[in-house]
Parts: sequence; C-alpha cells; structure tokens
Amino acid sequence: MILSDIGNGESDVLEFKRELPSKDKKVMKTVVAFANCRGGRIIFGLDDKTQEIIGVPDAERARLQDSVTDMISDICVPQIFPSYSWRSVKGKSLFVVEVPPSSQTPYYIKTEGLEKGVYVRVGATTRVASAEKIRELQLKGQNTTFDSVFERGAEPVNRRDAEQVCQMIQEYLGDSSKPVGVNQLVSWGLLKREAGELYPSNAYRVLSGRGIHFAGIQCAVFQGNEKVNFLDRKEFFGPACEQLENAQRFLMQYLRCAAVIESTRRDDVYEIPMKALRELVANAILHRNYLVHAFIQISIFDNRVEIVSPGELYDNLTVEEMLSGYSRLRNPLLADVFRKMNIVEQWGTGIQRVLQACASAGLASPEVTVSGNTVRMMIARPSLPGKRERQPRKRRPHKRDEALLAFLKAHPGAPLREAADAFFVNVSTISRFVQDMRNEGRL
Repeated sequence: MILSDIGNGESDVLEFKRELPSKDKKVMKTVVAFANCRGGRIIFGLDDKTQEIIGVPDAERARLQDSVTDMISDICVPQIFPSYSWRSVKGKSLFVVEVPPSSQTPYYIKTEGLEKGVYVRVGATTRVASAEKIRELQLKGQNTTFDSVFERGAEPVNRRDAEQVCQMIQEYLGDSSKPVGVNQLVSWGLLKREAGELYPSNAYRVLSGRGIHFAGIQCAVFQGNEKVNFLDRKEFFGPACEQLENAQRFLMQYLRCAAVIESTRRDDVYEIPMKALRELVANAILHRNYLVHAFIQISIFDNRVEIVSPGELYDNLTVEEMLSGYSRLRNPLLADVFRKMNIVEQWGTGIQRVLQACASAGLASPEVTVSGNTVRMMIARPSLPGKRERQPRKRRPHKRDEALLAFLKAHPGAPLREAADAFFVNVSTISRFVQDMRNEGRL
C-alpha cells in the first residue's frame, strides 16, 4: 500500500520529507494544513524530488519521533493529535505522521497568530489561507454555516418585504392550501424575532436579494472560444430564484434550439438540455461561497458553456465524490428552502440528473475543474454539421469552343473585348472561358 502511495507522488493528502528540516515551522505548516483540510500523511525518509527511499537511520528514530511530537504540541493551535507509525520499505525505515481531518478549525501556527498562521492544502502545496477561507473554517469550527448566521448590525426586515418573500415562495410551491407566512420563515430559520423586530439570516438575504455583496450572476456570450470579444453580456441581481430564471432565459436566447414534433405536441429541444444547465446554475447559487467577493459567471463560447462558482468544493469534498452523487452542503438552510420551493430535489442528486440528461442527449459528461478559489463546470456544445466542400464548377462544352480557342491562340495579346465582340458574348463569359482553358492546360 505505502509503495503505491509513494509511486503516485505528493498530493493534497501526502507529503514527503527526507529528514526533519532545520526550520521546524515548515513541517508544522503542513501539519496545520492537513488538519484544516482532508487530513494527510507526512512520510519521513523519502526524497521529495526523486521519491528515492532514503530511510531514517536507527540511531535517529527516537530523536525524530520525539522532535515531531513536541513540535506539534508546542507550535500548533488548537492541539492536534496525529498518529505515528514506522514502516519498513525495501529494508529501510520510514516514519509516518498521519494527521486526521479535525473539527476545531481553524488550526494555525501559534507564533504567527490566527490572521497569518492558518494554512491549507492546495494540490501538493501548502499555502496561507485567505481571509474568506479563515472565516469559513471558523464557521465550521463553530458547527455552523454562513447562510444560517444572523449578522450583527443587520437592519431589521420590513414586514411588507417579508410578505413579498412569502408570496414568492408560495408561487413556486403552487399549493394554495399550504400558505406561507412570516411565522413560517421564522420557523425555517430564515428570520428571527428580537425586541419586536424581524432580523434576517444570511439565507434570507440571499433569497430576497438584499444585502449580500456580489450575490449576483454575470452572463456573457463570446465570439469564438476565448474570452476576448463580447457579443452580449448581462448581470442579474435580486432574489436568488429570479437570478436563476433570468440566467436560464439568457441561455435559452443564445443556445441552438430545434422543434421536435411528437404526436400533436411540439417540444423545443436545446443543443444542451436546459434542465441540466438549470440544475448547474441552481447548484452554483446553493453551493457558492458567499464570503468570496466574486460573481457566479456563465459564459457561452462557440464550443462550450461554462458555469463558474466562487469558492472551492466545500468541506474537502472531492470531484470524484461529487460526480458519484455525494454532497456536502455549504449553505444547507438555503438549499432546504430551494427544495421546499421545488427548485431542486433531494440533496446530492442534482449532479446525477445533469449526467443523465447529458448522456440522454448524446453529450459528454460535464468537465469539472477546481482551481484556486473557483469550481468550473464545462459542457461541450455539439458541433454543427461540417460545411460541404465547394465542388469545382464544371463547364458545359459549347459548339463555339474550338473556334473561340483558335481565335485566342491566333491573337494572344488582343483585349478580351475583341473576342467578346467577335463571338457576340460578354467579357465575363470570355474571361471564364480563358480561365477554364488555362485550368485544362489548353491555353
């Protein structure tokens, strides 16, 4: 097992060290990063560049284990509790420090403090966490999420505005027998009563379109396949469900559509299933990181459609887990309201429905790229039927051809007008004839 791990090289959960560096913080930063993310292992006795097995000398084993144990205890805050083991590989001893994913986030380097000492794992590198990432780790450590927070200093909600949100939810429910009122929003955790006033959770602010910076969608159509020349662009703000509808209309405006008649019914079939794109936009609204000051972006190119959501996958979710139907909700309160409104179905099934819709339409599965602080979903557009090659024009033979050819050979320098007048045709006809004769090698 460990040999195959070594062969795969360093990753977001694996790091190699030849020996304990003189700058002990370097290793501790990786320990902190593993604790803040998915966990991971540090293997001592391996060259991190060549993956050569160096081993730890027997005389150094006790010192190395004691040093690493003491440093983790003294340097990392809160306390991290790794497991330690020794492995013999090809007759050489390797020291393995296994750091579990931990719940008291954020972990940081004590001397650097919370603002500068929080580290995360990005690929095979350890990096300083952004302010947005630190805030999200703090929420995770408090066992809460951004959307359920009632921000201090938030303005009270006007009751009329709250009733408009109720009406919007009611329209999506489509069941007048189950009216939605302000009390319902309070029971769902969207609002809270305090000193006779109604105060909004972040989920309510997203849902109502009030007070969350960058909670919008940017849509654009580009010429060709690069982000160079805009053909059209729009920005949509306001209530989250209105943003979803507007984004869908924008996609419908610029994607190719065919009418399919089945029995007496006419269906509009888009080149990319609209239900798949709608699901991806809804997912972006629900799973984006609202702490990141960036918009959701939808880009239409000649060969693809891209939907970019701010924030990496939540809570160490991997792309493979996401595509297999596993879900970790960054904004569970908002997702629950979307489910009640019938905008999305059961949690974790959205991506599966997207995959099925694409497969049914004969399209490749979406490509998912997690890069920096974004998640990019790309669906390739079907190619248009290739243009037919233009067949060379075939000239029909004419009874005057031989006489005209003889005239041109007899008068090589004469203007084409003379030949046209002699044979009672126009100059363009003579010009085409000359070109044809040259192509055939007869002139």
